Amino acid sequence: MPAEDLVRRNQHGDPLGRRVRQNVRRVVGGGGGAAREMAAFAELMRHSVPGARQIAVASVRGGAGKTTMAALVATELARHRADRVLAADADAELGSLPLRLGVRSQLSLFELAGQNPRTFEEAAQFLSRTPDGLFVLSSTRDGRIAGEFTLETFQSALNAVGRYVAATVVDCGAGILTELNRGVIAGSHGLVLVTPGTVDGALSARGALEWFAGNDQQAVLPRTVIAMVSHAPQVGADLERAHQMLTAWGLPVVSVPYDRHLATGGSLDMSKISAAARAAVIRVVHEVFSRSLSAGMS
Repeated sequence: MPAEDLVRRNQHGDPLGRRVRQNVRRVVGGGGGAAREMAAFAELMRHSVPGARQIAVASVRGGAGKTTMAALVATELARHRADRVLAADADAELGSLPLRLGVRSQLSLFELAGQNPRTFEEAAQFLSRTPDGLFVLSSTRDGRIAGEFTLETFQSALNAVGRYVAATVVDCGAGILTELNRGVIAGSHGLVLVTPGTVDGALSARGALEWFAGNDQQAVLPRTVIAMVSHAPQVGADLERAHQMLTAWGLPVVSVPYDRHLATGGSLDMSKISAAARAAVIRVVHEVFSRSLSAGMS
C-alpha cells in the first residue's frame, strides 16, 4: 500500500491565516534578518568541497525525528548545491528514508556493495532520485526489509558511489553504540544529533555528548550540531533551559518547531513545510555543512 493512502489529509505546516500574514510581510519588505540568513546560506552553498563530505544524522533512540531530519538536510543540500548530493539509508532493519523522500527502488545497497562502477552513470543504476535532484541509496528493496548488513557492507556500497558526489547525508539507525552507527559517525565530517524537544530528549542528548567525551570520541564534538525536534505543541517543558543546558557544551542547538505536515510521517512536500520549521532546518544545514568543510578528515 502506498504511504499516501494512509494519509487522510496532507496538511500544510502553517495554518492558512499564518501563511497569509507571511505573504503580506514579504510583499511589504519585512523579514530582513531572515533574508540575511538566506544570503549567508546561499554563499556557503557555493563553496567547493575539499573532497566528498559525509554528514551523519543520528539519535540516541528511535522516534526522535532522525529520518525526517536526514531527509530534510539532504533535500536542502540538493536544492541549493550545483553538484551531486546523496542520501544514504544506514538503517539495517526497515529504514524509512526512501519513504520520507517519496522514492522506491528495486535495488539496494546490497546490490551496490562489491561493485566497482567506472562512471557515475553506472553507479546511478543502483540509486533513486527525487524531484529535487537528490540521489537516494536505499537499504530496502521496494519498501521491504532486504536484510541485516555490517559496517563493511555499508561502506563498500558507499565507497562505490561516494567518489562521484560532493556530499552524502547518512541516516543512521537508532542509537549511537552499535558498531554500524559508531563507524558511520566516526567516518563523517559532520554530525546532526537529533533529539525530541522534550525534557527527557534533552537529557538523552546530554548523555550522548557525555558518552562521546568519555569514550575517546572527543573529536566528534566539534563537528556536531544538535537538532531539538518538537513532535507536538509543548506546554510544560522548559525548552529554553534545555537549550541552555546543551549549548553549555559549546555546540549549536537548533530548535525545530512542531509542524503539522512533518508530523504526518509520509512523503515530504517541501512546499507544505511551515516557514519556521524550514528556517530551522536551513540553520541546521548551515551549521553542520560549515563544520564539515573545516573538518580535518579527507
